[in-house]
Amino acid sequence: MSCATLIQPSPRSTAARSGAAHGNTRTSALRALFIIGLIVIVGGCATSMRLGYNQAETLVNWMVSDYVDFDPQQRDLFGQKFRALHAWHRRDQLPEYVRLLRETRSRAEDGLSREDVMWVMARGRGRLDAMVQQGADDAAEVLSTLTAAQVKELDASFIRANRKFMRDWAVGRPAAEQQRVRAERTITQVERFTGRLSREQNERVVALSNALPLTTDQRFAERQRRQRELTAALQSGRSRDELAGWFRQWAPNWERGRDEAYARTAKIALEQRTQMYVEIDQMLTPAQRRVALDRLQGYIDDFVALIGSDAAQRRAANQATK
Repeated sequence: MSCATLIQPSPRSTAARSGAAHGNTRTSALRALFIIGLIVIVGGCATSMRLGYNQAETLVNWMVSDYVDFDPQQRDLFGQKFRALHAWHRRDQLPEYVRLLRETRSRAEDGLSREDVMWVMARGRGRLDAMVQQGADDAAEVLSTLTAAQVKELDASFIRANRKFMRDWAVGRPAAEQQRVRAERTITQVERFTGRLSREQNERVVALSNALPLTTDQRFAERQRRQRELTAALQSGRSRDELAGWFRQWAPNWERGRDEAYARTAKIALEQRTQMYVEIDQMLTPAQRRVALDRLQGYIDDFVALIGSDAAQRRAANQATK
């Protein structure tokens, strides 16, 4: 996923702006609050990482305005909560990302084992879960201020975003078309780290991707289910505290309430995808591995620089108060 994808507006604004919001099982409001964590976990363009991170509030406000029109009081509340989350993330989470990426890079130098891939995926999920837990109360406080008209507006944004998701992933289309779309996305993700794949490597990635269980339609149904749950909660008349309690339980528990058949298929797909990453890693040339290691190092350098700039700003602030 590219930085450009992460900062695109919602489908509602396509008539006025170029681009459209990327599909994600997250709701727009939650995605906005946690966009920083998503950026660093899924990866972006390293050359723009520092700029994007430092301008996160501007980018997030732009995204949110494409989903819900806040009144001035709501906008101020959102800005206050987001700045606090951003400060926490810079202080507490960036060092964790540096440690995660350094360990990942070390493991990748000699080739990734299945255990290595599972470790990276688990640690990445852990960082995202930390973001959700940290921001749940603040997200609930903001969401609890939405009027009935704003909830209706949010629901309409979901519908538009879902139409784009259907186009992007070929939802409801023949299996062969869904496999083609998935394989193309996998190749794009791999090449973002390794550089250009050879024709033979490309064919191998397609074969590995096509062997995975096809869950496109089930994922879309799951996405809609989660959206309906949020909308229902916002319309339920819960108090702010009640909504916060519900949200803390709902937000991080992605699998809760899943269709059992999909849960079984998703588990198998995760296991097979883990093995796919191992096989892709094994087919890399020394030059491609070096590119991947350099990309990881680029992220590390960016995060270290962001930590350093924050420390410098805090030292300057402390000096100014003396």
